[in-house]
Amino acid sequence: MTLIATRTPRSPSALVRVKRPGDRRSLSRSATRALDVLELFGTTRRPLRAVEISKALGIHASTTNQLLKTMLDSGHLVFDARAKTYLPSPRLAEFSAWIIASYGANGRLIDLIEEVRSATGMVVTISTPNDLFMQLIDCAVPDGERGERGLSVSVFGSAIGSAYLASLDDAEVLRLADRARVPKADLPAILEDLAQIREAGFADGATAGSDYWSMAMALPMRGLQVPTVLGIAGSSAEVRPRLDEFHRIMREASARWSPAET
Repeated sequence: MTLIATRTPRSPSALVRVKRPGDRRSLSRSATRALDVLELFGTTRRPLRAVEISKALGIHASTTNQLLKTMLDSGHLVFDARAKTYLPSPRLAEFSAWIIASYGANGRLIDLIEEVRSATGMVVTISTPNDLFMQLIDCAVPDGERGERGLSVSVFGSAIGSAYLASLDDAEVLRLADRARVPKADLPAILEDLAQIREAGFADGATAGSDYWSMAMALPMRGLQVPTVLGIAGSSAEVRPRLDEFHRIMREASARWSPAET
C-alpha cells in the first residue's frame, strides 16, 4: 500500500499528484537495475555470486548475467574467477567516500528509519525534494507491508511535502507555489498551515481514499547535502492518538542520528 498523506484540508484545490517509478517514460530499467546491484552490495557487504544477485533482486538469470557482464566490462565491478563472485571495483571508492561525507558513515539513515520503525511499529520513510515533488528514497516497513522507493508525491498537498515546505521561508514557499500553479486564493491557508507545522514541529494528515494517517518532520541539515524528511504512516486509529509520542520518538532518534560537525 502506498502511504502518502494529504495535508492542506483548507486548500481543496491543492490536489496530490503521485508518480510511481514504473509510470515514468524516462525510467531506464537497465540503469535502475545496475544501481540496485550496487545497493545490494552495500547492504550485504560481501562478494556475491550471480545466482544470489538474481534471487535477491528478482531478476531472471540471463538478464542478471548480461547486466553483471556489462558492469564488469565498464569497470564498475570486478570478478573473482575462483570463487565466481562479483564485488564493486575501486572505481567506486571516490563515489562511496562522497556519499559517506554527505549522509554519514555506517548507514546512519538506514539505522534511523529502522530505529523509528522498531519503536513505533509503523511504516517509516525518508524522502527528499525533487523539483515540485517529494521522492521516497528509502523506507522501513513492518512485516506484511511494502514500500515504494522512488515514488514521488507533489510537495503541495502531502504531509511529507508540508514538512519540507515548513523548513523554508514564506518567500520561497510562494515562489514554489507559483511554479506549481497553486491558486492564489489557497495561499493564505497554506501559509497558516505551515506556521502551525513550524510550531508543532511536524506535519500530519490523512491518506486520501484509505484509513491511513501519516506524519512527517524535516531532519536537521547538519551532515546532509540535501533537505531530507522523516515520515511515518499507519492506520488512523494507531497514529492519530499518538502524534505527540511518535513526534518525540522521531525527534529523539533524529538527535541521536545527526552527525557531529567536523
